[in-house]
Amino acid sequence: MADADPDTSASSSGRAAPGDARPDWAGFWRVRRWDGAAPAVPTYYAATPHTWDVVKHGTGPEPHVASHPILGVDGDTIVLKDEGAADEDAERWHVEVDGDTLRVMARTGPHAGAVGVAARMATDPREIEGDASEG
Repeated sequence: MADADPDTSASSSGRAAPGDARPDWAGFWRVRRWDGAAPAVPTYYAATPHTWDVVKHGTGPEPHVASHPILGVDGDTIVLKDEGAADEDAERWHVEVDGDTLRVMARTGPHAGAVGVAARMATDPREIEGDASEG
């Protein structure tokens, strides 16, 4: 598969050291389960070493994008926050990738204990039109 991530630059905030490959969790993901249930509307992650965007379709004519700047990465832990929030309000998330399956678990913050499971996809979810039914 071609590199689907628009941000392929090396970053010291990613799991890999500068000059190494991008983190395995970077890319586009369709959320299959969130906190034990299928999402109410098509939901996706668009992740780069710098941001973790949650993209939702079905909430209006354009997708809703909630951007989460990544403050740091330590192994399989990502520290991120809601865009505009204070750094002190950052959350810690455990991230695992097994083949084309992503699993995230909130370790801290208002989502603590919630688990998301997503499938890798080639298309940027911000570019999908209609009901975003790509599999």
